[in-house]
Amino acid sequence: MATLDPQLLSTWAVVARMGSINAAAEALHVTQPAVSNQLRRLHDWMGEPLYRRHGRGITPTPLGTQLLRLALQLDAVLVDAEALRSDIQGLIQGSLLLVASQTNAESLLLRAVALFQKRYPAVAVRLQSGNSEEARRRLDVADLAFVEDAILPDRTHGVTAKILLETDIRILLNPAHPLNDRPPEESVTLSELGTVPIVWREPGSGTRERVEAAFRAAGIEPEIRYEFSGSTAVREAVRCGLGVGFVSALATVPPDLCSRPLAPRIVQVLSVIYQEPVSRAGAAFLEVLEEMMA
Repeated sequence: MATLDPQLLSTWAVVARMGSINAAAEALHVTQPAVSNQLRRLHDWMGEPLYRRHGRGITPTPLGTQLLRLALQLDAVLVDAEALRSDIQGLIQGSLLLVASQTNAESLLLRAVALFQKRYPAVAVRLQSGNSEEARRRLDVADLAFVEDAILPDRTHGVTAKILLETDIRILLNPAHPLNDRPPEESVTLSELGTVPIVWREPGSGTRERVEAAFRAAGIEPEIRYEFSGSTAVREAVRCGLGVGFVSALATVPPDLCSRPLAPRIVQVLSVIYQEPVSRAGAAFLEVLEEMMA
């Protein structure tokens, strides 16, 4: 036997503590010859006697006593490992990394995280937001990635994608903008935006990708004069009068700004992608999210 079988140490711990091979066999629910065989293998591996017989019992040798201390440490480690396994399976503790586009983070995930933490308070949750492309790139380290319009092709091996919900993209306006001078909820057409300054999100934004695709389909080439990273910067630029922006219908619009529908409608799909097998924490979070959206 080149390497030590940890089971031999565990058996020795029971024998040494009980002082009897027969009693140890009963406690371990095995036969006395099975215990004797394990002790013989451990003796052969160590090369020195582990115990002396006396009457109907045994007494550990000095080497056997030293080995008992190591065996007890091993048992304690195994108990801790079993407890950790039970905690993880029950989600008593653990960690969860979510990466998401800002639309997902702001409109869906914060409420879901709050509900999840009430149910699993010892699971440490990290939510990192950016744009959809950034979320896709971090799929290899995240439990779940939340993106916009990102149902992956079937050839992507080991990756699952699910649609969470469908909404639309609206135009974001300063209330003083001329496009806001019309009845409430009247749509703004894409053709009206051909010569209007637009405040764009950075490349990689799912919202930007959908809007650019809609402009291309309409044969319109809007001017890219302002480009900012993040939805907060876009809102501030619109507030300052630099132009109009685009926002998900799910997003909360500040009271000093307004939004209107677009014609034709620009569909926005929010999706989750993850690598199989999904972690227990990830699966539990998806259950909470589905319950919240039901």
